[in-house]
Parts: sequence; structure tokens; C-alpha cells
Amino acid sequence: MTEATNPPDKTFKPRILLWVLVGFVLLLVCAVGGLWLYNETVLQKPLQRVLLNDPRNHIVQATAHFDGWVDTHTVVFDLTDVSGEASSTDIFRVLLQYAQAQRDNRYDNVILAAYGQKKFVIPGSYFQQLGQEYATQNPVYTIRTFPHHVTAMDGSQPFPEVYGGVFYVLPKELEQFKNFNERWYLNDFLARRK
Repeated sequence: MTEATNPPDKTFKPRILLWVLVGFVLLLVCAVGGLWLYNETVLQKPLQRVLLNDPRNHIVQATAHFDGWVDTHTVVFDLTDVSGEASSTDIFRVLLQYAQAQRDNRYDNVILAAYGQKKFVIPGSYFQQLGQEYATQNPVYTIRTFPHHVTAMDGSQPFPEVYGGVFYVLPKELEQFKNFNERWYLNDFLARRK
């Protein structure tokens, strides 16, 4: 006597494939969500506190995230919008206050971007130093010497240190700071307003 065999369940393979696909999508959503949450917690929330806690900062909009959202050694500080009322010292104050908020964190580099375009790099150690010195350092000194620490994205040094007497050096350093701001965000800001 032969036993009756049940026909194979033809829906078994499609169900497994569906569950594998659903699992993969869930894993991907969790990974992307986790990266976003980590960037939001470590970098963006402190920046938002800087922007909200000082009423002078309401004329600046910026974001901060890890480079590529995953490189935890490199921070991208991106100016996303600037009011026409903002001066270069307003923008710089926000950067310095953010450095102060991040002073206990070590990064290899901080990329300065504007409107999503990466423009300059400063060493993470200098960014940390700016944050540690924010409350005590003369802001004019910081403004004068900041461009010397900036590197272009191609690795070149666009603002070399200036040597000479104070009456020669001071105007040159202030001119470098002005040029730095123009290249960082101001030229893009003006082009967007046309």
C-alpha cells in the first residue's frame, strides 16, 4: 500500500524571501536611524543649544554632523542660512561658542561648510583649544590668528602667517579674516540673494 504524499507547499519559498526582505529593510532603517540619532545627540543638539541660548545667534542657522554621517573623527559645521543682518563676528561667535560646547570632545578635524559645500578644515586640536579659551581669550587675538589655522579642502594653506611690525601685521591679519569669511560663506550668501 502506498502512502499518499502531500504536495509540497509552494508558498514556503516566497514567504521566506518576504521575511528576509522585511528583515533587511528593518535592519537598514534601524542603522540609518541610529546614525541620525547619534549625530543628532552628539553634535546637532549642542549646536541648537548654542543657537537658542544666545539671542544674538538667532540670525544664524547651522547644522553639525559627522563627515559622511559615520566618520566620528571629523565634524562638519555647515552654515545653512545667514540673515542679512549678521556680521562676520556674529558667525564667528557661533563657531566659537560651538567649540566651547564641544571642548571636552576630541576630533581630528572640523570642516567648515556653507550651504552644503565643504570649504575649509581646521585641526580638531585647535577647535578644542578655541573652545577651552573662549571665556578667557581676547576675541580680537582669536579673530586675527584664526585664518592661519585654516586649510583649504585641497590641503593648501590659503592664509599664511604674517610677520613684521604690529602696524603691518594687524591690518594684514584682519584682511585675511575678511577674505576667509568671504570664501567660507559670504560669496555664496550674496550669490543666493541675487
